[in-house]
Amino acid sequence: MVDLEETRRRWLEERPRFATFGEQLTLRLKEALKEEGCWGEVTTRAKDMDSLIRKLIKKPHHTYDSLGDKCGVRVIVRYKSEVDLVLKLARRVFHCGEPENTAERLDHNKVGYLSTHVDVRLYKNDFLASTFPPEVFCAELQIRSLAQHLWSEMSHDTVYKNDDGLVHLAGPLKRRVFLLAGAIEIADNEFDRLNIEMPHVPEVELLQSLERHYYKLTTHRADIDLSLETIRWLYPIYQIEVPRIRAHLDEVWNDSSVMLQAVYEAAEQDPTGRSAFLLQPEALMIYDLLRRKVWDIRQAWSDQGLPPKELERMANAFGISFDA
Repeated sequence: MVDLEETRRRWLEERPRFATFGEQLTLRLKEALKEEGCWGEVTTRAKDMDSLIRKLIKKPHHTYDSLGDKCGVRVIVRYKSEVDLVLKLARRVFHCGEPENTAERLDHNKVGYLSTHVDVRLYKNDFLASTFPPEVFCAELQIRSLAQHLWSEMSHDTVYKNDDGLVHLAGPLKRRVFLLAGAIEIADNEFDRLNIEMPHVPEVELLQSLERHYYKLTTHRADIDLSLETIRWLYPIYQIEVPRIRAHLDEVWNDSSVMLQAVYEAAEQDPTGRSAFLLQPEALMIYDLLRRKVWDIRQAWSDQGLPPKELERMANAFGISFDA
């Protein structure tokens, strides 16, 4: 039997270090996602005292030292297909255990809680390994899509999160739970398929290409409706087909990424005067057109009835003469 009073004493003393450990993992994952140009919401939390005690009560085979998820890190991505990408990035920066996909716990005729879990530690040669020894500091990394996270959050405090709770429900209620979980899983799969199939629409194809660069600059989520509307009237200015625009914008990124990163860092430090369009993926197109076709974009901007001051703020941010 675990000495719970000793557990309380140790966790009160050690929790701040585990919280700091989780923060370090979070920073590295955010940086890895940013380098990849993938949006993800990354959070961390060290277990509360009550949660830790309850876990040891429910799992008496564990000791304080053997309990591996005293600290947790969670990454939520938009699409199911991005879960594997995050797992790949995690393996690049941490020593990872064997991942567990909770779908593998379910029989082929069952639906329910879906998430990918993996234990992560620092590599022994990591410069922080002396502060957070890998044999002591371990965190559980949870990776989910937005749809999977919805189910997790909605079912967290209910009896229908797993089979242990469902066994007590009447048949019709069980069916309703399975139908609900199945609907969320179908939606998750369909969002993934739509994301793959939608690029045949020009503005969507360009937006997806631009997002890969945008999320290397910032974690701020954009207004997608505004992006699609803006790209729809921006791309005809190029007077070339979409694949060539994409290739050209990739070149613009390669040539200007260092400068753009400096612009976004400065805007993050002082957001008071930045244009709202800077936090939109189409900002790269606006930057390019301000350099090459300033009068064309000014005319199109005016035709759309957009505030001219916003375009001028964009030019100023990029160090471009608005009247050139």
